[in-house]
Amino acid sequence: MKALKFNHPKVKALSLCVTAALSFGLSGNSFAAEHANRSPTDHPNVIVVLVDDMGIEGISHFGGEYYSPNVDQLARSGVSFDNAHAMPLSSPTRTRLMTGIENRKNYKAFGYLGPEQITFGNTFKQAGYATAIAGKWQLSGNGFDGLEGITPSGAGFEESFVWFRNSLSDKGSRYWAPTLFYNDKKASFEEGFGPDMVQKFAKHFINKNQEKPFFLYYPMMLTHDPYVVTPDSMNAKGEKDKFSGMVSYMDKQVGDLVKYVDSKGLLENTIFVFTADNGTLSKITSYRNGHKVKGGKGFPTLNGTHVPMVVSWKGQIQPKQHVSGLFDIMDVYPTITDLAGIKIKQEIDGISQVPVLKGKKASVRDSIFMHYAPMWNRKPASFIFNQGWKLYKDGKFVKLNPDTGEEVLIKSQNQTKESEKQFKLLKTAFAKEKDTPLEKVTAPFCKGHQSLKPGVDPTIAGCDRSKLGLRSITLDFLE
Repeated sequence: MKALKFNHPKVKALSLCVTAALSFGLSGNSFAAEHANRSPTDHPNVIVVLVDDMGIEGISHFGGEYYSPNVDQLARSGVSFDNAHAMPLSSPTRTRLMTGIENRKNYKAFGYLGPEQITFGNTFKQAGYATAIAGKWQLSGNGFDGLEGITPSGAGFEESFVWFRNSLSDKGSRYWAPTLFYNDKKASFEEGFGPDMVQKFAKHFINKNQEKPFFLYYPMMLTHDPYVVTPDSMNAKGEKDKFSGMVSYMDKQVGDLVKYVDSKGLLENTIFVFTADNGTLSKITSYRNGHKVKGGKGFPTLNGTHVPMVVSWKGQIQPKQHVSGLFDIMDVYPTITDLAGIKIKQEIDGISQVPVLKGKKASVRDSIFMHYAPMWNRKPASFIFNQGWKLYKDGKFVKLNPDTGEEVLIKSQNQTKESEKQFKLLKTAFAKEKDTPLEKVTAPFCKGHQSLKPGVDPTIAGCDRSKLGLRSITLDFLE
């Protein structure tokens, strides 16, 4: 077995031998031989890239402020969805994306996905694909409520190289001197940049499985805070400047991955999906199409959900398409399996976007419904929206401005025929969802501590976080 050598990090082995933790086999099998000469449409490879904490304003192809030539090129090679939406926060999005199921049905806690859930990893593995995840995990439990969630292998990934495999003390850094897990085995690195290490694993997985179908789920660790310098932006100062450098580095890695696939002669055999898990953090204000856009991460607003979405498959999907039809991130699962000719056996809520990708329909969705109860530092909300209008569970009705993310409240005195029509449509659609009560817990980490509101459960009212050691801190080695 030949080992993949990382060039820069020095490894401290924790509960494992370094060689065992970082050795990746290169052998093939009979399945590889069977599919070595497959056509582009016969069991195509699939790569799903999920950026962490970056709204649609992060990509120049979608009118964003930040220069992203590699993602722009990927977008031009396929279909760009101008109205794609994820949940406003990371964990709710990841459960929605990986299972294709609306959150009110299977989201139980922050940082948690039930071990019984079936993911797109399970489906591709059962179809005979080699499967791997590279990047951020955050689904095995939050460490406060006692729930133990699914593991990467339980979710169908034969190989994994991830950050946030475990919570609390095992979490560690994702960037400089990271804590990563290879196939559930932990290793700390005394130096080196985490995203570079994960990128090497992703490319190695592709190399090892180039002669058979593979599914790579790549939930990137970039561009989430803390905002740090990257190997290409060592002189960046201030959070906005560092965030910009992180977007550029993310774009560089996406371009490197696409070029690597191309160098292996696999571009026509590979479906690429590029998207993000939620809006940008609110401390970052950017520009999109000349308009200011304040990041909306965590908030049930347009800037909290509006994300870039690109689907590309050379030779099979017509390039240079911009479509305005709605895309819910839970549509990724049925779309990639549909393109790959794989049937999903369980019932899901996502809808295949293949008719849109093939130019047969302008849209497969009239609206998107979200039950947003993250149980983590944010107020819950349920809402439904289409391309221009949005209705909240509490009755608030707004008009959407996709350029700025602004939601303009529509009151009874300023209703128009069009707004009345849209209100009725969304109200009817909302009723069909049969929404369940919103979970009130927002602070599971406060269990057993003094409530901020006497007589109210501290997991609902909150507690003094400073006494829990949960205050945000700045670490010199990350600067």
